[in-house]
Amino acid sequence: MSTAAHLPAPAPPSSATTARTRTVRLVSDDTGLRATVERVCAAAGADLLADSPGAAGTGTAPGTVADTDLVDVRHAVRGRVRPGTVLVGRPEDPGIWDRAADLGGCAVAVLPDAAGWLADLLTARPGGPAGPGGTGRVLGVLGAVGGAGTSTLACWLADRAAQEDRPAVLVDADRAGCGIDVLLGLEDQDGLRWPDLLRIAGTVHAEQLWPAMARTGQLRWLSWDRSRPDGAAAPYAAVLEALRRAGALVVVDLGRAGPGTADTAALCDEVLVLTPRTVRGVLAARWAADLLAGATARLVPAGLNVADVDDALAAATTGLPVAGSLRFHGAVPDAAETGRLLEAGRSRRLARDVAGLLEAVGAAL
Repeated sequence: MSTAAHLPAPAPPSSATTARTRTVRLVSDDTGLRATVERVCAAAGADLLADSPGAAGTGTAPGTVADTDLVDVRHAVRGRVRPGTVLVGRPEDPGIWDRAADLGGCAVAVLPDAAGWLADLLTARPGGPAGPGGTGRVLGVLGAVGGAGTSTLACWLADRAAQEDRPAVLVDADRAGCGIDVLLGLEDQDGLRWPDLLRIAGTVHAEQLWPAMARTGQLRWLSWDRSRPDGAAAPYAAVLEALRRAGALVVVDLGRAGPGTADTAALCDEVLVLTPRTVRGVLAARWAADLLAGATARLVPAGLNVADVDDALAAATTGLPVAGSLRFHGAVPDAAETGRLLEAGRSRRLARDVAGLLEAVGAAL
């Protein structure tokens, strides 16, 4: 999904816009980046003042003060970037979000994908769109107990939507899980991770976020990593709202049910509570249902029925309607350890279960 090619038409002249033309300063020596910014400024009706970086790469330039400063990520220097500066770069530029955080949390425009967002910013239209059009669904997956397969199901749900050629995003909200990218077998792949976003303040725009995300095939994903948590709160609300605008389906791996999961679960349109077909699992699912009081939630019994726990008993015990079940497949544990988890979920039997769950929550095609 990309909205890079769409730029709003220049606003018609008015007494307000003819009084003074907005000025934009770009500090960059990248001719391709400059050409993109020139097109954005033309669409926004703004004058571009292009400056080459100084010998020391200060990220500032002498002369007329501009209304908006755009600084190439390669030439941004901490302490010499004005408040309100927008950091610009290309999708292949490494560490752009981390650099933005180092500079005090300035906005990011990954071009050309964020061209439409940047044009809206320069025209300063109140109420303008904050990201790609559309309002997607946010579906949470919560484990009643540890080891239920919560992350596995979240991966399969997001992948199924992506396989149906819909913009789908997998979001890792299990901070202690050491990264859902490991489960995907993609821990060495470059791309945005949650630690890159911890110091970003304010609104997160979809057109900034979308092109910076890691992806496998059509599926985009946002994972935690193996770094020790530093206590900084993750901006779940801002990021999920941005991704809702960008994707048709956002699947959130909430991890195991606990006091810390309720607030994140509340950001979801619906939550699937995954439980093994055991007495302990169903009792834990009842506690999880109480934790989610007020949220729309459904139950997903999973695995072998070793304790004679059928769907009717599970629903009666937890008070949650059953969305569907997820059958046991002996090849899944090995697939999860060898980077073939998504492939396993596409097998005929498991794919049928996953498709049924998406249909139950109204997220199927």
